[in-house]
Amino acid sequence: MNNNTKEDLERIDRAWNKLEPLLEEQSRPKLFQFFSNSKLYTIAAMLLLITTSSILFHSFYFKEIIYTTQFGETKKLILPDQSVVYLNGNSKLSFSQHWMSFQDREVKVEGEAFFSVQHTQNNQKFFVRMTNHSSVEVLGTEFNIQNRDNDTKVSLNSGKIKFHINDNQDNNEKTILMKPGEFVEYESYSNSLTKKMVEPENHSSWKNSKLLFEKTELKEIINLIKNTYGLNIKVNDPELLKMKVSGSAPSHNIDILVKGLSEIFELNLIVKGDSLFVSPK
Repeated sequence: MNNNTKEDLERIDRAWNKLEPLLEEQSRPKLFQFFSNSKLYTIAAMLLLITTSSILFHSFYFKEIIYTTQFGETKKLILPDQSVVYLNGNSKLSFSQHWMSFQDREVKVEGEAFFSVQHTQNNQKFFVRMTNHSSVEVLGTEFNIQNRDNDTKVSLNSGKIKFHINDNQDNNEKTILMKPGEFVEYESYSNSLTKKMVEPENHSSWKNSKLLFEKTELKEIINLIKNTYGLNIKVNDPELLKMKVSGSAPSHNIDILVKGLSEIFELNLIVKGDSLFVSPK
């Protein structure tokens, strides 16, 4: 029995327990006892049926759908409103099985995902919720989100979005209206915020099995490999992490990616087991 089924049965039991006192009335005259009890049983049965049906309907109709990816794996997903999501490696996406027309559309992301959101005739809002209580509010647009540990990065390809941030220090919410080409990074642990203009395709090129770099530090690329492919990073000289590079490398295969990075950085990058070793040539 899964947790959802167990919770539904417990809710039905609680509903039945609330109705039982109605069936235990003993103070009425005996002449009316039969008719009174019969009516109460009928009412109780109807209420229990309505409660049970409502719970089971809610459990089925609003069932949570969960997709995950392994290290190095990407998935293309279609949401209930026909919006498209590309899920990067080591990531998780969850949402309700059905979206009512009068409700906001909502998904939850852990890891990295690219969204192409469909606009609806009734202007339904679209929310992307993240584990650090921040969120992105959308009407119709394309954007990339990376939410790992305490760090959230959002880059906007087209349209408009509102990036909602819960300030851990003063418990207030900040809202940043983003325009195409803008990039926002929020580090919740230190409560630091960075906003700048970028080439947004560089941040979402992974969905086309390619990584694009524009004066990107090796440190950032190393973190990407660690989070997306699950490799432990071993660097014998920390100064190497400050190196910057512009270029591209294929990302569909970790061995090919490492070989490409070795060439553009002119370094020795070697995968051994679950570790990536970085050293000068």
